[in-house]
Amino acid sequence: MTPAQLSRTIRQALPHVLPDGPDGEVVAPSAGDGSSADAVAVFSGVRVVVESPPRRGAGDYATGVAFRAAAVCGRPAREVAQLLCARLEGDVDAVDGAEVVGGGFVNVTLTDDARVALLRALAEGGPAETAVLTGTTPTGPGNPIRAADPVRTADGRTASAAEALPTAPPTAPTDVPARDIPRWAAVTGEDPAVLAVRTERASSLFRVQYAHARVCSLLRNGRRLGLRPEAGSAVPLETAGARLLALLADRARVTAAGPLARHLDAVAQAFAAFHDVCPPLPRGEEKPGAAHRGRLALAEATGAVLAGGLSQLGVSAPAHL
Repeated sequence: MTPAQLSRTIRQALPHVLPDGPDGEVVAPSAGDGSSADAVAVFSGVRVVVESPPRRGAGDYATGVAFRAAAVCGRPAREVAQLLCARLEGDVDAVDGAEVVGGGFVNVTLTDDARVALLRALAEGGPAETAVLTGTTPTGPGNPIRAADPVRTADGRTASAAEALPTAPPTAPTDVPARDIPRWAAVTGEDPAVLAVRTERASSLFRVQYAHARVCSLLRNGRRLGLRPEAGSAVPLETAGARLLALLADRARVTAAGPLARHLDAVAQAFAAFHDVCPPLPRGEEKPGAAHRGRLALAEATGAVLAGGLSQLGVSAPAHL
């Protein structure tokens, strides 16, 4: 289940989560006689945003929709969130658990089967994510950076994306700092001189490109050991793996250039944390096993998401650094 699919599921469930009416429909101040059609109308304008959880709790996804729903139905947000959790746990096969966090946030945990399906979909990718496999540049309406979008160039000017971001290069063996740094600086507003310090601590661009190169190296070395990515072996996920998967799934929600760059940086940092505590390749005398194949599947999905995002920003996704 992707964030978009869960968003649609929640939107469909909202008119039925408050069983106050004679037929189980919502009774809200503007809901007329409480009919099902009225209940749907009451919540039709409620925006449902599903994203990776902040530091408020565990789970694959989080949403604050209960606060918006509470505003239109006149009920406490925490009560709406509790009823929504019960609905999701009882009626949605892909949901393993849902819990209320704070005053009304809802954190959702997927079943292992749903996580495996999500991991496979991310690794296969759509137009953005297939860049890691094909070396192509995504174009058309799916590109989150539109030609007219304003971005800030490295010299401080405001320009359109069409002017500031040339056609993205294909996935290449190495990066080209002289080209990549100005393009990254144009969408993030970061100082090119800082980005030129090529360390994980100093440069967000280097962190992202290094994470992609590390994934490529893991997959190459895995093949030499006879290890191939295997999504079915990725579950159950360790905490670091679950956090990484949630960020990967959240990628499709991020459309603007600046937030996309920051999201890729968050993915890169989450991958580094995952790699440190859940090494995808055996170490020392450790024998290759199913756990490594599962971790390689998560690494493969990470590489696809990073390559797709870098390509859409007009920055190379190096296989070596």
